[in-house]
Amino acid sequence: MPPIHPRRYARNHVWAELAGDSVLVGISARALDQLGEITDFALRVQPGDELAPGQCFAVLESAKAEIELFTPLSGAVVRVHEGLDLAPATINDDCYGEGWMIAVRPPDLSEFTALLDAEAYSELLKTAAACV
Repeated sequence: MPPIHPRRYARNHVWAELAGDSVLVGISARALDQLGEITDFALRVQPGDELAPGQCFAVLESAKAEIELFTPLSGAVVRVHEGLDLAPATINDDCYGEGWMIAVRPPDLSEFTALLDAEAYSELLKTAAACV
């Protein structure tokens, strides 16, 4: 079996990345380009919550729009990135690093591996007029 690439993408421009026995979740740079500067961030989950794919886990606000973010996979929330509500610019500055939002422990990796890899996500971006 080939190695699993650590970062995958959902069609809603949320990314998921393997981090030990959990998966970090955040928003893609492409979505941020469309939204502009994030001015507010609010989590809708806390550690211990069980998520289903497509469940809202956070709300982002920018000068252009307010959007809900939906989880790309199921599992238990094991960590949340506390402090993003006080420093939402962290998401803009480092969306794939310090801008992660939640960590989920999925029951298995099947939902993760079903997400788009970097090549498939790049192809999606070529055909998508707007993300959000």
